[in-house]
Formats: sequence, structure tokens, C-alpha cells
Amino acid sequence: VAVFREKTEIEQMINTLSEMKTYSEELRAQTHEFTNKLYVLSGLLQLGEYDEAIEMIQGETTELEFQNQIVFEQIRDTKVQVILLGKIGKASEKKILFEIAPETYIDKLPDHIRLSQLTLILGNIIDNAFEAVSDVEKPVIKFFATDIGEDIIFEISDNGKGIADEDMPSLFERGFSSKEGEDLRGYGLSNADKSVKELGGIIEVQNGKENTVFTVYLPKQLQGGEKQ
Repeated sequence: VAVFREKTEIEQMINTLSEMKTYSEELRAQTHEFTNKLYVLSGLLQLGEYDEAIEMIQGETTELEFQNQIVFEQIRDTKVQVILLGKIGKASEKKILFEIAPETYIDKLPDHIRLSQLTLILGNIIDNAFEAVSDVEKPVIKFFATDIGEDIIFEISDNGKGIADEDMPSLFERGFSSKEGEDLRGYGLSNADKSVKELGGIIEVQNGKENTVFTVYLPKQLQGGEKQ
């Protein structure tokens, strides 16, 4: 008995498991960062530095309330929420300022956009931004999303060193990476691009002097005219 199975299904499963593992690690990072802050707060209270403790609590509360308002009130899709919460935790641990644009607003995404695809798209592009700002003195990553119009639009920008002009044509090629090292690289953006194309969308890249911007366009309507 011979069983033939399409390779793309196995590849998608491997990619999904990999992204879920990454997301799990990011949640652990968020927990680790929160624990560290509790230790600092405990130390301040034990030393009698009450004013500094109050200032720290107020600062953390203000920042958390602002981000949570956007994540939970202006982003109505659970899939996007869980991805962003993981990345916010990772950014906090890496001391990266992760800003969600105040004008961000999206409703529940169409059913044909699966969590595995969205994780590959947003997860890999945001991770690419993390790498881009790794050597920056004051790293900033900005996230914006909107569903006004016929497309769902995600925009991720970073203030890293940018992309070399000669690397732009190969940016989404499988196995391509401008980074050196022993670890396997060059699959994140390729997987993101593949998932975007599966959904009938496109990725645009603007390589500016101060910011690199990745913009993802995902059509609300499936090809063939099927409504969501």
C-alpha cells in the first residue's frame, strides 16, 4: 500500500507549529518581564522609596491602559489580539518601544483568514522588525491596522538601519538573509509572503532613510467573488 501526501500540507503544519512555539516563548518572555518588575517594586517598598514605587506603578498603569484600550476595544479580532500581546511582551523584554497607532481599528476578520496564516504574516514581519532595530540606541516599532475599504491593512514600521538596495529584489526569496550566523535564516519573510499570496493579498515595502515600512493588504473578499 502506497500513500501519497502533498508536501505543502506538511510544510504548512511545520510552519504553524514553529510559529506557535515562538508565540509560546513570547508569552513566557512577557511573564518574565512582569516578574522582574514586581521584584523591582518589592525592592523599592522594602527600602522605603514609596514615591518612586508609586511613580513606577503609575507609569506602568498608564502605558498598559493605553495599549489595552487599543488592543481590546479597537481591535475586535481575537487572532490579532493574541499575536500583538505576545509581541508587546517580547518588545518589553528587549527594551524596544512598541507603539500601536491610536487610529488603529479593525473588526473581526473574515473566516477564511486563519490564525496560522495570520501568525506567519504578522509574527514574521514583526520579528523581522525586532532584528532590524537590535543595534539601534532607541529602538521603536510601530503597528497600525485598519479595515476601511475593500482590504484589511496592516502596517509595521521600524527605525532600524534599513534594507540594502541590492537586497530588495531577494527580500522574500526562501533562504535569503542579510544576516550572518549558523542559525537557519531566510524563511520568516518568505513564509509571510507565501501566506499573503494564499489569501490573495500583497506586501509592499518602503525603505526610507528613517523608517522601513512593511504594509500588508489582505482582501476581505475571496477570489471568485465569495463573500465573507
